[in-house]
Amino acid sequence: MAEAARREDWPRTIAEFEAWHARQPERWEFVAGQPRLMAPGSLTHTIIKGNVFTALTGALEGGPCHVLVDGAQILTDDISAIPDLIVTCSPLDLSTPAIAEPTIIVEVMSPWSEADDTHRKWFSYRKIPSQKHYLVVAQDRRVVQAHSRAGELWRERFVTEGALELDDPPLRLELDLVYALTDLAAA
Repeated sequence: MAEAARREDWPRTIAEFEAWHARQPERWEFVAGQPRLMAPGSLTHTIIKGNVFTALTGALEGGPCHVLVDGAQILTDDISAIPDLIVTCSPLDLSTPAIAEPTIIVEVMSPWSEADDTHRKWFSYRKIPSQKHYLVVAQDRRVVQAHSRAGELWRERFVTEGALELDDPPLRLELDLVYALTDLAAA
């Protein structure tokens, strides 16, 4: 994502941002008190996002959870973001793009979005009561950074081979599937 320089006329609150963003032709996020222009993803980013969508959809098939890609919004009192993928196990409200009760949030990280994805967004996402997992998938190396809620605490893991296993909702995310068709695919 492009780093936005602070301008005096830019929004400073979520309410100001939402009103401002509705008038913009581009897609923006509001992270750490600043608007951030969303840059188009690389082809590798697009492939990984599609791979994760396919894997999560297959793993959660038949259950109450829905996997949403590229457009659903996380909106809280301190962030307006459009993650790459959101899993919610609550009924969908089709009248709004905002997902009130995300269970899993996934960001495919680029070298340019690393600070937002691993720090700024994470500080806001972890405050969402329904969220159980936050996954940051690298596109320049084979690693998934997984934050999982354990009661009031969060546990962080880095998975570089095999599979990431989650217990709530129960699923297995194979790294070979995540990185299929990319330069990081298994040999």
